[in-house]
This record gives sequence, C-alpha cells and structure tokens, in this order.
Amino acid sequence: MKSNIKIIVCAHKKVLLPKHEFFFPVQVGTDIANEKLPYTPDNTGDNISIKNKNYCELTAHYWAWKNLKGTDIIGLNHYRRFFDFYRRQKALSPDRSFIAADDFFRKGYRFPDLENVLNKYDIILGKTRNHPYNIATQYCVFHIMNDWITLKNVIAELTPDYIPAFEETMEKSNSMSCYNMFITSWKHFDGYSEWLFKILFEMEKRIILSPYEDQARIFGYLSERLINVYCKRHHLKIKHYPIIMLLDECKRGYNPSNIRYTYRRIKNNISYFFNK
Repeated sequence: MKSNIKIIVCAHKKVLLPKHEFFFPVQVGTDIANEKLPYTPDNTGDNISIKNKNYCELTAHYWAWKNLKGTDIIGLNHYRRFFDFYRRQKALSPDRSFIAADDFFRKGYRFPDLENVLNKYDIILGKTRNHPYNIATQYCVFHIMNDWITLKNVIAELTPDYIPAFEETMEKSNSMSCYNMFITSWKHFDGYSEWLFKILFEMEKRIILSPYEDQARIFGYLSERLINVYCKRHHLKIKHYPIIMLLDECKRGYNPSNIRYTYRRIKNNISYFFNK
C-alpha cells in the first residue's frame, strides 16, 4: 500500500513553490499575519499560530503534529530551503549551497524513494556543520547564555534520561544538523514532538522573551539543536543530505568549492580538538 507522505513547506508570504505531490504548504503565523495566503493556515484545530514570532517554523510543526494524524511519512521544509538529494560528492560538499530561484525552478525538484530510504534509516536530516567549538558554546556566542542554562535545567528536571545525550551532542561535539528540516516516519515524529514541546512550553514559563526580533526566535533556535539530542537519545539511524537554499540572485563566489569547504571543516575540527 502506498504511504501517505506530507512534506510541510513553511511560508509566511506568497512565493513560487516547487510542484510535487508530497509538498504541503502551510502558512506560519496565520493568527498574526496581515494577509491570508493560498496555503493551509496553521491556526485551525489545536495550534500555537499566535506564538510564531517566538516559535518560527515550529507553529507549522505543532499544527501538523496535532492535525495530520494518519500521515505515514512527515517532513518539514522551508519555502527557500530544500534537501539537495541528488548533489554529487555529497560527502565532500558543503552542508548548504545556494542557487538562483529561477535556476532551481527550471531544473524541477525530485525526491528519492522515501519509503526505501526510511526502511534503511530512521530519519533524514541536513548534513552537519562543524564549528571550532562545541555546540553549547556556539549557542552562547550567538544567542543568550542564560536561556541555554535554563534549557539544560528543564531537561534535567522533566526528562533526566536525556541529559547524557544532551551533553554528548551539545557539550562534547562541534557538529550538528541545522535548519529544523527533517523527513521521518510518523512514529518518530510523534515521539520527538511530544518531547520537544514538553521542554519548550516549560522553557517559555521560565525565561524572559527578548524584545529583539532575532533573539525572540528562541524556540526555533533551540529546536534546531534539540532534534540532534533526540536522535542521539533514541539511537536513530540518520541519513544526511546537504541543503540547497534559494536566492533571488546567486552571485559567483557564494558557494565554496568542495575542496575549500573540506579544508574549512578540517580546520574547525583541529581548532575544536585543541580548544576543548
């Protein structure tokens, strides 16, 4: 029997989207939007649409979790970020690359046999990015350190069995999959969502949300990291693919060569080894 596959495409504005039967466009933040888009709104049924400024693409994630039960394979995409399934030399390629939107749509978009991939692996994530320091430090450099401390405290109180995985992926590693993008079975999606929102809703009670637009997106930033923790805790077998990102115009020099990227990754790993 053919699987019911839905790949959520999060969008906050009307844009050109690739045509494929798997794609399921969802307007995020519908409750606080100035216009209604021709996509499925995230403010029906059980939803957190009004919290979009702090939860970002997670308002679509939550809506799908509560309202798309019966789906076999579920994924999350962004309107300008897609898995680059057919990139050559994926092992050496950057974790992300850029393409002009016109070129992207001219080529068309293809999925592999997702049922076959997920028979071999538990989840599809973006290719990891390596930093010269651990992931906890990386978060504290670019975001608010007290929020990170609160996060670990919440996990320790509510789900202490996750702390070893948290420490291994966040404090003893310099690489992670980014962007809150994934494709997996409903079973893993349901388990991850249950844990994720339990942690984030408790976090929301304990922190002061930043008035600055960028830092206010805290729960989106945290969940990018937490999916790595969840996969480690449950020993999920991961298939990594690079991400391709659409730009109105992709200028020469935006994309590093495989050699340059590999050199940078090795350099960051050496820095991490000597600094940890």
